[in-house]
Amino acid sequence: MSDSTGFLNRPLSRRFFLKAGLGIFGVTALGVGKGYSNTLSSRIVVEQVPIRLKGLPEAFRGFKIAQLSDLHSSPLVDKEHLEHAVDLALAEKPDLIALTGDFIGHTLKSHRNEVHEFDTQYLDNLVVALGRAKAPFGTFAVLGNHDFWSGPEVTKRIHHDFENRAGVRVLRNQRVTLTKGKQSIQLLGVDDYWHTWDLSKTMRKVPRQSVKILLSHNPDINRQIKPSHNIGLVLSGHTHGGQVFLPFIGPPFSPTQDPRYMRGLVRDGDRQTYITRGVGHLVVPIRFNCPPEVTLITLV
Repeated sequence: MSDSTGFLNRPLSRRFFLKAGLGIFGVTALGVGKGYSNTLSSRIVVEQVPIRLKGLPEAFRGFKIAQLSDLHSSPLVDKEHLEHAVDLALAEKPDLIALTGDFIGHTLKSHRNEVHEFDTQYLDNLVVALGRAKAPFGTFAVLGNHDFWSGPEVTKRIHHDFENRAGVRVLRNQRVTLTKGKQSIQLLGVDDYWHTWDLSKTMRKVPRQSVKILLSHNPDINRQIKPSHNIGLVLSGHTHGGQVFLPFIGPPFSPTQDPRYMRGLVRDGDRQTYITRGVGHLVVPIRFNCPPEVTLITLV
């Protein structure tokens, strides 16, 4: 069941992102030129990440998942940037494409119930780019906090346009079975952790001993995962890897409750979580020591 009170409520989260934006502005003097250049399409890095999963069926060894997250289509992240990220993913010939949330987001509106002023142009840019993101086992998405912050009607619009115009399946506390021959694994997807996530619903009727991969925009979902869930891999974004990563200090802010989940691969016993730095950027067009990323997960 989701938790929309206390730390996770929207007003608190909105204030956090406003403070984070001020923090990013405060460090831009350290290298505006370098920081801006790191946001360009030519700087997107393809991270090759082999993941060894316990009990992985033989048929899925070598299975490749291209992960794109935090695209943030906006005046700061144009269609060409999005299309280049998709091209880099397709060049790896993935078996499946996973999109882990925050598809839109700009123009912070702290005086309104919704944080963003929605502009259909930026959703259209996404639909054009992601409409080309095809893979043999499909393209699947979960929604992020910025997608919900645009308001319920926009959230529905994203869901509708992804599925009906781009051919992207949106998993909203749902799961699908991926089958190769007589073997299968489970792909699960939950709504954003600050909104309407429901892991219990997602896990309903999932075979306990099956290999499970969970898509969750916010890696803090790990706080709700129990050993009995037997989830082997979580794919997340949300953090932008810090977006600004200072030498010897790290990021000036953390958008997660557990700073371990800032970026890269994190192990919790048999469960592993990969947190991508994401494709886009937020508040200002600056990335410092934290280039945008397309991730290729290979199951071994």
